[in-house]
This record gives sequence, structure tokens and C-alpha cells, in this order.
Amino acid sequence: MQSVISLIQFQTVVALVSCGIFLYMQVCAYRRHNQKFFLTLAISSVFAIATTLLTSWPYFMPMKAEQAVNLFWLSIPLTILATVLGTWGSVQFFRAYA
Repeated sequence: MQSVISLIQFQTVVALVSCGIFLYMQVCAYRRHNQKFFLTLAISSVFAIATTLLTSWPYFMPMKAEQAVNLFWLSIPLTILATVLGTWGSVQFFRAYA
């Protein structure tokens, strides 16, 4: 079981680094081009990072199962918000350059 937890921790760190890079590029693009959809995408990335942190927290810090379930429930609205904002930002992006 410990090897599975180690793999989940590794995957989480890689995902957070990747999302951090995307967030950096989105903020830079917003500053350079001043297009609102880059800001929408950046906000979506912030919510995605928050969701990842909440759902992965039990794999980094031991906690009771009830607390872990509460974190997962708390992450659901953030996940939905990140998905909606990411989709809307992508639609705005393609509309702007289509």
C-alpha cells in the first residue's frame, strides 16, 4: 500500500508543477495580450490547484477517514468551478482567434 501512496504523491507533485507552469503562462499571456479569457483560464487553474491540494492532502498527512471525506466533499464545488471556467475560457479563446 505504501508504494501506491508514493505513486499518488509523485503524481500529485507532477500535476501541481504542470498546473503551476500553465498558470504562469496564462498570467504572462494576460499581461501581454490583455485578453479576458487568459484571466478566466488563470482563475480556473487556481481552482484546479486548490482542488488538487484538497483531494491529495490525505495522502501527504495522515488523518481520519471522516476528515478525508470532508475534504473530498469540499473539493467538489471547486472542481466544478474549475471545469466550468476552464471550458468557458477555452471557448472564449477559440472565439477570439477563429
